[in-house]
Amino acid sequence: MTRVRPTWPDLPAHVRDAVVAELGGPVTGWTSHDGGYSPGWALTLESAGGSAFVKVASTEYDVAARLHRREAVRAAALPDGVPAPAFRWIIELPEPGGAEPAWVVIASDVVRGRVPRTEPWDLDDLDRLQHLARRIALHEVPDGGAFPDFADHTWPEAAQLADERPAGLATYDPWLAANLDRIAEITAPERQAEAFAGPHLVHADLRADNALIVRRADAAEEAVAVDWPHAMRGAPFLDLTGMLPVVQATGGPAPEQVLERTPLPDGVDPEAVTVWVAVMTAYFARTSLEDPPPGIPHVRAFQRIQAEACIPWLRDRLRER
Repeated sequence: MTRVRPTWPDLPAHVRDAVVAELGGPVTGWTSHDGGYSPGWALTLESAGGSAFVKVASTEYDVAARLHRREAVRAAALPDGVPAPAFRWIIELPEPGGAEPAWVVIASDVVRGRVPRTEPWDLDDLDRLQHLARRIALHEVPDGGAFPDFADHTWPEAAQLADERPAGLATYDPWLAANLDRIAEITAPERQAEAFAGPHLVHADLRADNALIVRRADAAEEAVAVDWPHAMRGAPFLDLTGMLPVVQATGGPAPEQVLERTPLPDGVDPEAVTVWVAVMTAYFARTSLEDPPPGIPHVRAFQRIQAEACIPWLRDRLRER
């Protein structure tokens, strides 16, 4: 499920020229960063004017281009002190002789760090990711600003599964199909709105592949979050728990074991967390059964392994009620 990305020489010449102009000098070295789940370029560029991390998407892949535009707005608005690279600039370019944008390029500071160790999972790195989620949630962001309210988005997948009963459900644990009506009730829109509301900054896509481990001046290591197109405003537990299905799906501890190591913030309502687990279960299960979007053929398998991790987590949480 790992993407092999195109490289700096693969970019059209006019796009390279525009990036060089922004950097303030010719590119003297580059590194392409494979991985991720969206098409396009992810490059660390070295130049006489300094270094930058640059992402490029063709508007042929509308989703990727829209995510870059969205990240430009939200990353630029992050509060001071958020553990994230500083955003620099965005440019949009047409093809030569064209009028409409054909390329979207965004740049941020380079984070000099290593990827979290996940093969196998390093529990210290997992703790660093959880502490990163808590540090992000310490920041509050204003209502009506660059960050939409998480609570304003309703996740309809549980109700859709309960109504549609797609044939692909038979490929999952039978418990899911047998409990769809109950899951749809738990995830009713009004319950989602209550569970997810809050003023806290939410990365909303925090995983090992969206974080780097850096060494501080005192030699201790900590995690920094990258890739901010989905950032929102909401409850303080959303990032902490949202990463746990993929942790278990890739060989790490089960969600409740992680939460024993790094508990949720004081005052978090367990019922709100259960609503979130139910939402994730239905979301990953239903989307895993859809056709893949253009340019991202491997995302459905990624969603499936998370659904398979969510189902026993949700079953156990409902058993405790």
